[in-house]
Amino acid sequence: MANKLSIRAKIALYFYRGLYALCMIPAFCIAPILGKFSRRVKEGFNDYFGNVKSPSIFKKPVLWVHGVSMGESMVALGFAKELRKTYPESTILFTTTHPDVIKDVKKKELADAIAYFPLDNYRAMNKIFNRWQPNAIFVAETDFWPEFSHQCRQRNIPLMLINGRISSKISSFYSKAKGMAEIVFGSYSYFALQSREDADRLLELGVPLDKIQILGNMKADFTHTNQVNLSEVSSWLNNRKSVVFGSLHPEEFDMLLPLFKKLVDNNIAVIIAPRNISLAQEWKDQLHKDTIKVCCKTQIEDSDILILDTIGELASVYKLSSVSFVGGSLDHNKTGGHNPLEVLQQKVPLLMGSYYRNFTDIVEQLKSVGGITIIENANQAFEEIIKILTNESIANKMVNAGNEVLESNQGVVVKTLEIAKKIINN
Repeated sequence: MANKLSIRAKIALYFYRGLYALCMIPAFCIAPILGKFSRRVKEGFNDYFGNVKSPSIFKKPVLWVHGVSMGESMVALGFAKELRKTYPESTILFTTTHPDVIKDVKKKELADAIAYFPLDNYRAMNKIFNRWQPNAIFVAETDFWPEFSHQCRQRNIPLMLINGRISSKISSFYSKAKGMAEIVFGSYSYFALQSREDADRLLELGVPLDKIQILGNMKADFTHTNQVNLSEVSSWLNNRKSVVFGSLHPEEFDMLLPLFKKLVDNNIAVIIAPRNISLAQEWKDQLHKDTIKVCCKTQIEDSDILILDTIGELASVYKLSSVSFVGGSLDHNKTGGHNPLEVLQQKVPLLMGSYYRNFTDIVEQLKSVGGITIIENANQAFEEIIKILTNESIANKMVNAGNEVLESNQGVVVKTLEIAKKIINN
C-alpha cells in the first residue's frame, strides 16, 4: 500500500482536519444537552473520542469489522461470524453507529469488543487505532471517512470494502474532490462490489482495476429469518388474502393511505410495518380517524389492519402475505429502498417503488426476469395487487423468477472470504 500522498491530497487532508476541528467546538459544547435526548450520544460519548474498551486478551489476527447502520451491520455481522469460523483464534472488533446493533452484538457476544464508530478526527482515530491495533479492517457496503482511511494508509493496515456500493452521490462528490478521493479510495487494498455500476464509478475515480472485484450482493447469503412464533398473526388473518407493507416511512404511509382503504373494502387484510416502530401508535390513531378497524401486533384484536410494533419479526411476517411491498422506495429518492431479499426468501410476490438505489443490481435482475413489479402510486399499486391476487400464474411466475435471482446471488460471502484471506495472511 502506498504511504505517500500527492500535494493535492495533503492539502485536502489538512483542510479537512482544520474544518473538522472547527465544527467540533460547538458540537462539544452542546453534547451534554444532546445526551439527554439522544441514545447514541449518551451511550457512545466516550467511543466517539476514541476511548473505546479493548478486549482483555488480544489474539492474532486482530480483525476490525464496521457496519454503519442496520442494513450494513447485517452484512458486517454475518461476515464477522464467517471470519470467526475461518480464524477461530482471532480477535473480532466491531463498530457501528446504531444503538440497536450495539445492543444485539453485546447480547449475543458476537465480538470481543464493540464500540460506536469514533468521530473522524485525528485524535479520536489515533486513539482507537493505538488501542485496538488491527491487522485488517473490513467496511460493509458504504461508509467512507478520510481520517479513518488515512490512518490505515499510514499504518499499512489492509482495508477492504465488502459488499460495496458506490452511490451516485458519493461518486459525484469525490469526482469533484480529487484530493479527498485519493485519501479515501487510495487507502483501500480491495473493493468487493455488488455490481458493474459500482465498479465503473470507482474506475472513474481512479481506482486501479486490480483492486476491484464484482461479486454480487452478500445479503443473499445473510438474509435468514429468525424463528418467530406468528400463530397469533395467522389466527388474525383467518385465511384472508393479505398484503404486507414492510419498512414504511411516514411519507409512504401518507401516499398509500388510499390504498389501505381500497384493500380493506375488498376484504384483503393489511399488515403495516413502520420503519420506525415509534410511529405505530400515531399511524393506528390516524387509521382509526378514517373509521378503519386497526390493531397493533402487541395487542391483537379483530380488525382489518394490523400494525407491526415489534422488532425483528418483519422478515417472518412476509411469509404470511399473499403479496409484499418493500418500503423506502417511494420516498422521492431519500432512502433508496430497503431489503427485497427478505421477501424473495419467503417466496412471495414482490412490489417496490421506483427508488431502489440501495439494491439496484438485485432489482434490475428481478425486472429483467419478471420477478418484481415496480409501482409509482397508490392507484397503480392497487391494480397490480389485484392482478397478482386474482391470477395464480402471475404470482407463481414472479415467485419462481425471484427465487432464481436469489439463488444466483448466493455464495458471495465465500468469494469475499477468499480475498480477505489474502490480505490477512499476507
